[in-house]
Amino acid sequence: MRSNVRDALRRWLGADSGVVDGLSDQELTQLHSALVSARQRQARALASASDEALRQMPALLRTSVGKIVGH
Repeated sequence: MRSNVRDALRRWLGADSGVVDGLSDQELTQLHSALVSARQRQARALASASDEALRQMPALLRTSVGKIVGH
């Protein structure tokens, strides 16, 4: 499990992935949880912004644009 968390953190952190080597198991878990939470919040905020942008469009365009952007 810890190697999976460590590998996921390395992928997410990219160039800064070396910092993962110095973390304890508890710190790894906390960092992983914080990053997962942040990504979930970002996804919700992006979905909300996309929905709001679609609502601002004329009704005739909304369906077509929604299909293009995957709504």
